Amino acid sequence: MLGVFVLTYLISLNIEFHFVADTKWLSNEFLFAIVGGAFASLVIVIVCEVIRYRQLKFATEAALFSNLANLYGQFLIIRSNCKRALNNHALVADNLIQPTCNNAMMFADYINGTDYTPFCQKNKIKDILLKYKTEKYQTMKSVLFGFINLQIAIHTDKMELIKQQGVSNNVTSDSPYVNKTLNKVINQTTTILTYLDQTISQVDNELGDRYHWQNMKQTINTYQENFVEQNLDDYLKEDVVMF
Repeated sequence: MLGVFVLTYLISLNIEFHFVADTKWLSNEFLFAIVGGAFASLVIVIVCEVIRYRQLKFATEAALFSNLANLYGQFLIIRSNCKRALNNHALVADNLIQPTCNNAMMFADYINGTDYTPFCQKNKIKDILLKYKTEKYQTMKSVLFGFINLQIAIHTDKMELIKQQGVSNNVTSDSPYVNKTLNKVINQTTTILTYLDQTISQVDNELGDRYHWQNMKQTINTYQENFVEQNLDDYLKEDVVMF
């Protein structure tokens, strides 16, 4: 592009000062039109690419933040469900956390698949994403896969009851294996939530607090703290929703 610009400038000077005279078949004006047109086309192409790059960069940053925030939310739900089960000494269903684990795995995969290649090589968001991909992703997948042990703990406690009492009574959060597993899940999710909070804060800070993560986090945490799980009786009392 610089060469085209210099050539255009030299031709314009030649038109003004006639360093090289026009020939019968080739004039300075013709050369200026050709070279100047090429330069203008290059400028337009570059401007369009810059705009496209900025739009793609913005969209990638938005998707990255959204997936990180959703991943935080899924781990928060897992921890909240386990805490409620412990606090209420409640029956523990096989699928207490498994659907949410599947959602968390999906968002973890989305983040790992994010292609973020900014023009500037020294970019903190790029470094944060690289650290996630190389150091945290596999660990997070391992933890999520390990949560299936809650189902194993439930069936283990059922078998213990059969051995001791001859019948398989309902398993609650006070049952030995289930209780230990729930506490372990809570501890692991707390560690991951701390990491995700720090990571999202760093990303949002690099984006100039574009998404106001601290306010968003407060809203998410408050909702989970005040969430009241609907039981069967409440569901049956509800009016039928008509569409």
